[in-house]
Formats: sequence, structure tokens, C-alpha cells
Amino acid sequence: MFDGDVVIAQRLKRTPTILDKLQREPAMSLSRMHDIAGCRLIFDNIESLRRFRLGVHSSKAKHVNISADDRYDYISSPKPSGYRGVHDVYKYEAYSSAGKKWNNLRIELQYRTRVQHAWATAVEIVDMVNAKRLKFGQAEDGLTRQFLLASEILSRYHEGVPGYCASDSMNQVMEEFWKIESETHAVARLRGLTGSNFRDFARDAKLFVLVNFFDADNGLPFEAYGFADNRSAVETYQNLESKYLGVADIVLVGASEQDAVRLAYTNYLSDASTFLALLDQATT
Repeated sequence: MFDGDVVIAQRLKRTPTILDKLQREPAMSLSRMHDIAGCRLIFDNIESLRRFRLGVHSSKAKHVNISADDRYDYISSPKPSGYRGVHDVYKYEAYSSAGKKWNNLRIELQYRTRVQHAWATAVEIVDMVNAKRLKFGQAEDGLTRQFLLASEILSRYHEGVPGYCASDSMNQVMEEFWKIESETHAVARLRGLTGSNFRDFARDAKLFVLVNFFDADNGLPFEAYGFADNRSAVETYQNLESKYLGVADIVLVGASEQDAVRLAYTNYLSDASTFLALLDQATT
């Protein structure tokens, strides 16, 4: 939904992604995984993000913030990948007796600015389209470094703050970025994507199942389904995940405004236009 200058959308972590995380992190248990259920919040700028987050922290909700020490503040301390944003992890505490069975389950709130979100979306599109592991730092060294530099460029130009490469001058960052681009052609490939259409659904649709096929160029299109009730959405999600296992990325997301889904999950639409526009502004 839209709340002033914040876009809010929610999603459930996909089963293949859960299994992948358990394999990547052998010490992780399902009960400790804090982002199975998540809410993504996207802001116009860092100041709005910080102000909204302080309001969340001062609310009277029963849910327990288990990340109050800012351990997941990747704006103050960007990741080596270039990822920037802030995550809060809560333990769910129900108000009603009916909801007590969900107590202590973990929920992640993910705060990003539109600039940070555009970069993260571009990373996920590269992974989807090219079967890379850039998001997890497992892509080729050149590609990984290029997107770190892209994050640095966007952070300095659009938000006025240095990122992970604070010790390098802007000229150094730009020169290295374009040198790597001449080898990877990653930006050129993103420009070649046309994106997928997300059609308008009935106004009562609040839940959406998005299906992004790995092999869209060979006749398997992007699909989206809208639902007004949770039961139908979950049933369709489970059926499609079973049907297209290994063939498509499938996610169940929710928002009170369809435009929020378009913005929050543009990676599923293969739409890197915002990232490219921000990069062009910063480099020309």
C-alpha cells in the first residue's frame, strides 16, 4: 500500500529459496529463519526511511524486536556486495488467543530507499535472466565487483553518502565500473530487456502470485494471478510451485495497491528501467 512517501508490500519466501538458504547456511534451522514472512517498505529518501522506522520502534505493538542493536543496518555499514538497506527482525506475538499458535515465529521488515531498491532489483534480474548467483556473492568476480561499484555510484550521486568503497574517489569508481562493463556487458544486457506486463486486476485483488519463467525467450511468458482471499491465493501458489518446480520463480505477495506490487517486485517483471535511469543520471 502507499502511506505518504512509503510503499509497503508483503511476501512469503518461496520454498526453493528456503531450501537454498538452508543448504548455504548449514547452521541455520527453519525455526530461526527470520525472513520466511516479510514486509518490504520503500521510501523516497534515507531521511523518510529513518523517520518511519523510528515510528515503528516506538509503536505499542506486542511483537518483539530482536534486532534492536542495528546489526542489520546496511546503510550505515553496506555489505561488501554493495547491498544497502535496513532490516528489522521481530518475533510475532498475537493479540488474540486464536493467533497464539504463531507466537515466536520471526518476521522481517525490510526498509529501502527507491535508489537502493532499484539496485537490488537489478541484481535479482541479472540472477534470474542469466542464472547467476550475484545476489549471494557467487557470480564471476568481475560482475560482482561491477555491481558493488554501481551501488557506490548510485549512493554517492543520488543520496550523497559513500558506500562500501568510501576510500576510492568517484573518478576511480567510475573508471573501473566502465572498464568492467566493457568485459561483462551487464548494463547493455539489462537495456535489452523489455520487461513483462503486469495487467490490472479487479479492485478487490489484494494478493498476487507472480510467475517468472527461466526460459521466457522460448515461449514461456510471465504470468500473474490476482486474488481477493488468502485461501485461493495459497492454493494457487502451491499448485503452481509444484507444477513449475525448476522451471520458474514463483512468489506470493500482498499489497492493498497493485502499483505497490509493480514497484516492490519489479524483478519479477524483468524491469530494470529505474536502475538504468538512475545510473544514466549519475554517469552522464
